[in-house]
Amino acid sequence: MDSALALEIEQVSRQKALEEEALRGESAVRQFYAGTTALITGGTGFIGKQLIEKLLRSCDVKRIYILIRSKKGLSMEERLQLQFKDPVYDNLRSQQPDFARKVIPVEGDISELGVGLNDEDRMKLAQEANVIFHVAATTRFEEPLKKATFINVRGTREIMELAKCCKNLRSFVHVSTAFFNATKSRINHTIEEKFYESPVPPEVMIQLAETVEECRLNAITADLIRDWPNTYCFTKAIAEDVVRTMGKALPVAIVRPPVVACTLNEPTPGWLDMSSVIGPSGILLTAGLGVTHVVLIGDITIALAPVDYVNNTVLATAWETDKRFKTNEKESKIYNISNSRCTLEKNLLCDVLHHPNTKQYATPKAVWYCYGFETGSDVVFWLSTWLLHYIPAYVADFVFNVTSMKRPEGIKSFVKMYEKIYKMSLLYGYFLRNQWNFVDDNTVAMLNQMSKTDRILFNFDISKIDWPRYMLIWCIGLRKFIVKDGLKDSEYGMKKQRWLKIAHISFYTLFFGVVFSLLYLACRIFMSVI
Repeated sequence: MDSALALEIEQVSRQKALEEEALRGESAVRQFYAGTTALITGGTGFIGKQLIEKLLRSCDVKRIYILIRSKKGLSMEERLQLQFKDPVYDNLRSQQPDFARKVIPVEGDISELGVGLNDEDRMKLAQEANVIFHVAATTRFEEPLKKATFINVRGTREIMELAKCCKNLRSFVHVSTAFFNATKSRINHTIEEKFYESPVPPEVMIQLAETVEECRLNAITADLIRDWPNTYCFTKAIAEDVVRTMGKALPVAIVRPPVVACTLNEPTPGWLDMSSVIGPSGILLTAGLGVTHVVLIGDITIALAPVDYVNNTVLATAWETDKRFKTNEKESKIYNISNSRCTLEKNLLCDVLHHPNTKQYATPKAVWYCYGFETGSDVVFWLSTWLLHYIPAYVADFVFNVTSMKRPEGIKSFVKMYEKIYKMSLLYGYFLRNQWNFVDDNTVAMLNQMSKTDRILFNFDISKIDWPRYMLIWCIGLRKFIVKDGLKDSEYGMKKQRWLKIAHISFYTLFFGVVFSLLYLACRIFMSVI
């Protein structure tokens, strides 16, 4: 059996044994969801897809409403049916072939006033929704401020207005980000599980977005966001103030995930989709293909969590919020998923590439020898990018252009590919070179009060994760769901790496030989002139 497939099967067997044992016990979380109707915004995103799957597989919900819009010529029904073909639903489909009947699309747009709902749908949701998961957001760091405000700030206000109309609302969970206050002035400081002062009053920001022309708003964005690194973090910070002010009489809670990566266990190890292949996942993908060889990262502890652990936190939070609200604890609570227990250290790329077991999981689709190093220096990163990325890219493009050789699948230009990688590295470099310390007392307390059964079925104990093993699962997840090599021919992948290593050494031996020869010739000419 292929080594990558064997690792996947072993991880599935471990989780299955635990869940079978846990199902014999009582689950307060499952009882909370039994017969409930949930509304999810952002259900077509990375987190939302797995949240839907978990609700349907592990919680006996009555139905799930998904706020969704027509897009790219596809109706909302067509988009939903296309989504259900995602591998994340494969296990669910085998257990519940008709699971889709419980999921009802509702035409809407989180960026529109009233979230784009018609009166009939709005009334239906107000009558039926018991639990609301507000996951929708634009996570693009370079999103224009107007659009980011409409989606992240005004969208939150509008969904909170809908929550106020719900007759039988038991819980509202707003999914924020641990980096909402990752400002320059708070680097190396503690981020607590509390509300912070909004950078701009929400209504002021919304009014600016609604009344000021986009070109003018873009011109003053840098002055507006000031201490914040991008419009995403800035608008998510304002959105939390919307929840604080509008949620005072509602059963409301906020969950702040860190960097969200592939699943560890549920529904299958290593699952992720293309929308999540940014940041660390993008680094691992391109490194595993032999494309990326240098990473811009500092001497920090990376805040990271598997998406199934994030959604288990979200589901448990809704349960605890309902329980707290019933006992007259009306204050909104915040749950950080924190790097105090999520300790993936600095050498992210090197640890994977040089892990003794990594080579046996090499993909046969690698385009070059997999090696790399990390640096926190802008100068070293720039020089290394030219030496290890751009120069080989120009050579490769030239060879492919003048010969009939077939380019690797999906790569039209190596130079343009490296331009995108360099840009992504600079965007994420701020978060990969700076440290914030996230307090997670509320999250730990919630975990500790859960029953043994619930701690297995809705596990989010990041402190128990075997990180070296998770990194390997992450690698095979990228192979299976992104590279799509079928988790086969790993032995050939290992042999291919040995040949590519020889090619790599030969290329740079020839390259430096030519460079030094030219330098020597230039020096001789210079000396002869003087």
